[in-house]
Amino acid sequence: MPVPRSLRERFDDPAFWQTFFLDAEGAARVPDATVELPVGGGCQVVLEVQGRYDSYELGIRTPTSDGVRSIGWDDMAHWHPFAFRWWELDFICRAVAALDPLMPHPGPTLVLLCRFVSVHDDDDVEQIASTMHKVFESLRPAGWARYWPNVTDWLSRRDFRGRGVSWTRDQPGNLYAVQEADNDYPFYSMRAQPTDDPAGFPYDEWRHLLLAAGNTLGV
Repeated sequence: MPVPRSLRERFDDPAFWQTFFLDAEGAARVPDATVELPVGGGCQVVLEVQGRYDSYELGIRTPTSDGVRSIGWDDMAHWHPFAFRWWELDFICRAVAALDPLMPHPGPTLVLLCRFVSVHDDDDVEQIASTMHKVFESLRPAGWARYWPNVTDWLSRRDFRGRGVSWTRDQPGNLYAVQEADNDYPFYSMRAQPTDDPAGFPYDEWRHLLLAAGNTLGV
């Protein structure tokens, strides 16, 4: 099952989301879990949750990759969480939903992965905010009036509009980010200019995964 039962059962627990979205008051530990989200063609997005360390590791697995390849992580030390453009995240969530009726979109997949997306000048922020509001509210327990994840807090941590970040697509089709020097709001991401470094962002596998998701969706 893509989302382990131990994690799925916590989706109705406000304390779970308080921890997941970095609100310490009233928080409870997120259970350790490995979430495997197939997009088709033997490709998966893999989220490793280590609740005791408040650590979230994002990776991908394809038929051509050697195990799970890291594309980002979010922890309390040296985070590099900004792995997705919004359209990529939306695309992947739609592919997951097409293969698994228990993971509709917008729904749990988007909530679990939205910590790894960033918002930029060329994004439709009104549409993004509307989608995130819808998905947050879809998980709110009936009658719950205390803390709940909200678009304002979520967007404030990943809004790079006017922060000097530009995106470039190279000849093989790799989309990578460059930020102007000396910016006081650094863009921590593995999506740097492609190199031969085996520890860098796995662009070949990433293109493979997006292609597989497109095949699932028939686009």
